[in-house]
Amino acid sequence: MQTGYTSADMNSQSLAERAARRTRWAWYSYDFGNTAVEFAIPLYLTVWIVTDLGVPAVAFGLASALSSWAIGLSGPYIGVNADEKGTRRLWFVMSVLVSTLLLGSLSLLPHTSTGQVVAIIIVAMAGNYFFQLSSLIYNASMLSAAGDSNVVSLSSRGMALSFAGGAIGVGIIELITSGRLIPGVSGRGFALLPAALVFIACAVPSMFTNRLWQNDWERAKPPPGRLHHRIVELWKESAREHKAGWFLGGYFALNSAIMGLTLYLPLHVQAVTGLDGVYLLAVFACVVVFSGIGAMIVAWMHPDQVMVRRIILGGLLLLALNAFAFSLVSLLPLVILFASLHGLFSGALVPTVRGAFAQTFRADYQALAFGLFGAVQRISQGLGAALSPLAGAAAGGGATSAGVAAMGVVALIGVPLFARWRLNAPSGDDIPADQPA
Repeated sequence: MQTGYTSADMNSQSLAERAARRTRWAWYSYDFGNTAVEFAIPLYLTVWIVTDLGVPAVAFGLASALSSWAIGLSGPYIGVNADEKGTRRLWFVMSVLVSTLLLGSLSLLPHTSTGQVVAIIIVAMAGNYFFQLSSLIYNASMLSAAGDSNVVSLSSRGMALSFAGGAIGVGIIELITSGRLIPGVSGRGFALLPAALVFIACAVPSMFTNRLWQNDWERAKPPPGRLHHRIVELWKESAREHKAGWFLGGYFALNSAIMGLTLYLPLHVQAVTGLDGVYLLAVFACVVVFSGIGAMIVAWMHPDQVMVRRIILGGLLLLALNAFAFSLVSLLPLVILFASLHGLFSGALVPTVRGAFAQTFRADYQALAFGLFGAVQRISQGLGAALSPLAGAAAGGGATSAGVAAMGVVALIGVPLFARWRLNAPSGDDIPADQPA
């Protein structure tokens, strides 16, 4: 009986599967490493600058917002340029190297005068800009990494590994900052150096994996018009087919809530429980563990379009309700419970949204897609960073519970916005006249 398959065919298929698996793991590697920096910023950099260097929380929040807004405004233009000129890998390598240099140098800068503290903030925000740019360009390789597999599962698996990598990164940072590993080197100011080294080490596999990056024939072929006009035309196409504007509006609310709450979660826990040092890190570790669990649940589900929609809408509602409860409790067990639930819901939501958005744009314009996605992500991150302390200040005495509750309100706004989005729609010509794009 003939099966139709020769040994050469099977060998070729096996080689292709191994190559696809290596590509996915190279893509996962960046996710694994970059969270060391993402965790170091709220756990160490924020506390170091606000508590140790005496910078007002509102001033630091506004500086963080400016850094995020800068990448949001420039990201779409860098993305479409990289798509059309085939320079995604070049932008990725450059941004990884520059961000590593800037963030890693923070511990070496003097900080005894006001001018030196201002210089530290400027370097930190510039490093944050290039760090976020590397993430933007990296996300443009998601479809290449996924191949024929479920994109949302790939995104969720990468995010779960990122939480694991972040926990390991925090462990390494804690050894450094405690002074137990290198005599004479201690304090939160040294946190970004090991985080930056972990980050660049895990980014190296992505740099050298050719299948993640464009071949000459994969470069986007630009439609007529100037750069800005091309972005507008490509956006209109996605808006017709997917109502992408509603998606990004919902994501703006979602990410503002998650980033605002996560950034100030350590300060809130410290304020209501009095925990500090290792005990505060233990609470944050619970958040990280549950975030990884949330992401892995989504990866295991291999969700289709209907399930993706349910995860986003239901998860966002639960995230908001949990924020309200979190803002009201002060008993340590309840604080840990609601902080962990925040991790569970945000851990499921973020990779689901990231994977879903990868499918709303053409494959050849993924850097532009994630430039627009990143614009909303970074601008909303800036809103979350600025709004949480402002809400606390408005409540009197800098009450962190008011900031947490404000993030719950912002999350609720995203529910009706996401409800208008459609993941898999017919072409623009088939949209009924009573459904405007």
